[in-house]
Amino acid sequence: MKRVFVLLLMFFLLPVMADNVVELSKKADKYKGKYDYVFLIQKTYVKVKQSGASTVNEEKAVKVLSEKGAKKFYTVSMFFDPLTSEIKVLDAYILRKDGKKKSIDLKKVVQYPQPARWIYWPNTRVSIPFGLLNPGDIVVYKIQRQGFSYALLENKVKGSSSKFEPPMKGEFYDIVNFQGFVPILEKEYSIELPEKKNIQFKYFKGEVTPIAEFTDYGMKYTFKKSDIEPIKREPYMGEISDVCQKLLISTTHSWKDKSEWFYKINENFAFHVTPEIKKKVDEIIKGAKTDEEKIDRLNHWVAHYIRYSGLSMGKGEGYTLHPSEMTFRDRQGVCKDKAGMLITFLRAAGFDAYPAMTMAGARIEDFPADFFNHCVVALREKDGKFRMLDPTWVPWVREEWSSAEQEQQYLIGYKEGQSLRTTPYSPPEKHYYKLSSKARIDKKGKCVVSIKLEAEGQTDARLRRYMQGVEDNSGENYIKRIVFRSFPQAIIKKVKFQNPYDISKHMKIELVFEVPDFAFVKGDRYILKSPALSYLLNDFANYYLAHLDVSAKERKYPVHTRCTKLIKVDEEIYLPVKIDKDKSKIPEHFEYKGKFADASINFKAENNTIYQTMTVSLKKRVYPAKAWKDLKTVVGEVQKLGKGFIEVEGGK
Repeated sequence: MKRVFVLLLMFFLLPVMADNVVELSKKADKYKGKYDYVFLIQKTYVKVKQSGASTVNEEKAVKVLSEKGAKKFYTVSMFFDPLTSEIKVLDAYILRKDGKKKSIDLKKVVQYPQPARWIYWPNTRVSIPFGLLNPGDIVVYKIQRQGFSYALLENKVKGSSSKFEPPMKGEFYDIVNFQGFVPILEKEYSIELPEKKNIQFKYFKGEVTPIAEFTDYGMKYTFKKSDIEPIKREPYMGEISDVCQKLLISTTHSWKDKSEWFYKINENFAFHVTPEIKKKVDEIIKGAKTDEEKIDRLNHWVAHYIRYSGLSMGKGEGYTLHPSEMTFRDRQGVCKDKAGMLITFLRAAGFDAYPAMTMAGARIEDFPADFFNHCVVALREKDGKFRMLDPTWVPWVREEWSSAEQEQQYLIGYKEGQSLRTTPYSPPEKHYYKLSSKARIDKKGKCVVSIKLEAEGQTDARLRRYMQGVEDNSGENYIKRIVFRSFPQAIIKKVKFQNPYDISKHMKIELVFEVPDFAFVKGDRYILKSPALSYLLNDFANYYLAHLDVSAKERKYPVHTRCTKLIKVDEEIYLPVKIDKDKSKIPEHFEYKGKFADASINFKAENNTIYQTMTVSLKKRVYPAKAWKDLKTVVGEVQKLGKGFIEVEGGK
């Protein structure tokens, strides 16, 4: 009894931990066997200066519940860009299951540069070495952050006294997820601002009651929640920020203010048309008969000849686009530089173009916070409407704007300020996959298959990407792999295809192959699979169709796919016997019409031939949870037919 009292006293006297840590630790035990660890405490305190610069103090306490959880927290790492931010570890220790405290020597906390690919900015890792842990141990650490993720070019920050001041001087934003994939027993976020600096905030997917108090510094707001249940993972659910409870905070009044700021910091700096640039633009558009042809040439020249590679320019990374003459000279840059190069090219050709910010992979809420991770181009057409272009996402893509970014929010940097907009919907018919197959089976079960395939839009783009990714970049090996995944014993007789580096025409593929022992044969009985559906579902261009897990009866969260898509299959399978319809097992007609997905699949037998026609329309890039019935029904039927067998009985 005395030992228990001593252990409890040790817990309560630990200076950094909350007073109720013992209670929280006990509560965490109910999650044993369900989760590998639980956050007992997540506390954040942010102090904002008049300049918008902030200092963030964070405290986290995690109880380890399993060996897997122990491995995860063997080392705790964080990342920052030393040009614009820093992280300091203030304290770190372990509370052992037996009540003993082990402090971590802060001299053993290490900082080291990170490996990089494509973007070679000096990202740095900070690692806290907690070492060997056991289930029941509690890991505690406190850190201090300063700075932000993006910086302005040095000569644009006039009068700046600190590298930690934000790009939009005087403004502060924060996006705080109040849920994760494990339970959080106590979460608290506090922000303190100087006098006369106002903020707006909004809480999504739930409720939280803020506590406001006057301080000697100004005003402090605290947001606190307890016993926060985790998000349950679902396949292809997208970013957690799209579905979790979250708090958005901003000192910016409106999107219009952000739009005007983004225009001003770039307009007189990034888009200067030099004689060399003008000469290249004239060369590119020479002979173009229409404005659309000029736009296409300029967009794809930047897409193909400005390599995606981000070298650190010191304080030159972030919202400010590099000068076009620099990008043109270096022939490399990240998305903002490719966008800036295209804007300059378009202006040199007489078009009216502006930079725009978007968020690739996640939703932007209609709240003026800092959601952006990607830069694109807004072309203002003669009627005053804006049209989007993206040279980063269209290398070897026949589109000017990638439809993989359809129905995605964006903000244009414009002199008069703009509101948040959404890119247009792109229907399935623009992204088709049309497969025609003829197969002839002999009496020994050998099958000779002839396939013709056509693709357009994002489906065309996927095929090109995969065909370019094989060893010899010819595309032939990619096509062969599809066949061998379907039929390992196949013998390829013919392969013909559109050059994947020639985007003047949509993708076409023709191939002929034979498959020994394709069908199981016993007398006049033949058991076989559809060659067309086998090819369809083994082509990585149809990855979501083949691999989406449709076993769940319902979903709570959206399903993220790459793009809308139309699939059409026409197939003929010739057999050496006349088909007895009564004794044969041939798939039945399937018809489904939904708001989010349609399917019409028909098999029929005539004489010695099986005919199949299939039309599948997948109508969204991101399917809301309510669309699950449509998607599950249609995709599930295609998967079932692709895996199933056709049984044919010969007759007179």
